[in-house]
Amino acid sequence: MKTPEDNPKDEESRRIDKYWVPIVGKTLDLLACFESSDESLTLEQVVSRTGIAHTSAFRILHTLVTRNYISQTGRKYRLTRMRRKLTFGFANLSTQVSLAVEIQASLKRAAAAAGIKLIVWNNDRSPETAIQNAEEMVKSKLDLAIEFQISERAAPVISDIFLRAGVPLISIVNPHHNTVYFGVNNFRAGVTAGTALYDHALRAWKGKFDALVLLESPLAGRTTQSRTVGVLRGIEERHGPLPKEIVHHLDGGGDKEKSKAAMQAFLRTLKGNEKLLVVGINDESAIGSVSALNAAAGSVAAAVVGHGGSPDILKLIADRKSPCIGTVSFHAEQYGENLINFSVPILQGKSAPVYHYVSHEFIGRNNVR
Repeated sequence: MKTPEDNPKDEESRRIDKYWVPIVGKTLDLLACFESSDESLTLEQVVSRTGIAHTSAFRILHTLVTRNYISQTGRKYRLTRMRRKLTFGFANLSTQVSLAVEIQASLKRAAAAAGIKLIVWNNDRSPETAIQNAEEMVKSKLDLAIEFQISERAAPVISDIFLRAGVPLISIVNPHHNTVYFGVNNFRAGVTAGTALYDHALRAWKGKFDALVLLESPLAGRTTQSRTVGVLRGIEERHGPLPKEIVHHLDGGGDKEKSKAAMQAFLRTLKGNEKLLVVGINDESAIGSVSALNAAAGSVAAAVVGHGGSPDILKLIADRKSPCIGTVSFHAEQYGENLINFSVPILQGKSAPVYHYVSHEFIGRNNVR
């Protein structure tokens, strides 16, 4: 480690510089002796690297700890991450999913406003890609990582990669084991959707309907799937238990085209004139089902609800001729600022709640903007 004494000419020029402040110079030398924010040094190591007298080094360290430029654990000191420009990594679900696109835009705005460098990876809805991205992310010397991916199988692998690298990880929308979770309460969001669907059935059909269609995504795992569990709960709280034969579980994969195909196949099994309640695990699923229903040219009456609150589904809701009556909005536009604020205590070494639920809201024709 280079110290002022290593260059006598520079040291001499400082002695004759009337504006030179020795204690400030020593403080900067002390900060510079830490090779990274992950390195911990004892007082003796700091003295050895800088050549600063033991008493002076101790007093400077004490002052920097007090002002939160350096943290102290026992006899070890290390740089505080919050006193330099931070680098966050964000592995996003996909560039093809509206909720993910909105969250990324919100996070970019908030990171720029906070002076945080944000590096973005695209998981492309692939468990294998998400794992590869996690391995790349830990090589990028991140201060904190944010993960949005839906594979229950990949989640523990990804969590372990960051855990072993010592990088704090926040999972969003879909919780990961051994991480802090930031996102919607999936079950309660589903209950909100179910309640809205049954309220529509009461108004339009006096509470009578022939089928409840749940467009699910088994790949997403049990936590995200709990949205459709919540839908059933929300309806049955108002209606009472539903006969099993009228509840239909379709695999739409959270994708517009796959959901459209699954809904078209289901519609071909009907006789016509049925009344359907349809819910998508996300907005893409709901939009796909609307395409299938529109192609069926009014052979059934349907009410469709999504999850997310994307601009695309809001347009459908505003169209009075559309079977889409609403969506449960997760307010993706607010994620960025709230995520940044949520991350600060974690980087300061303070304990964080295991989960932080964001607000959700049903948006229907009466309050669509």
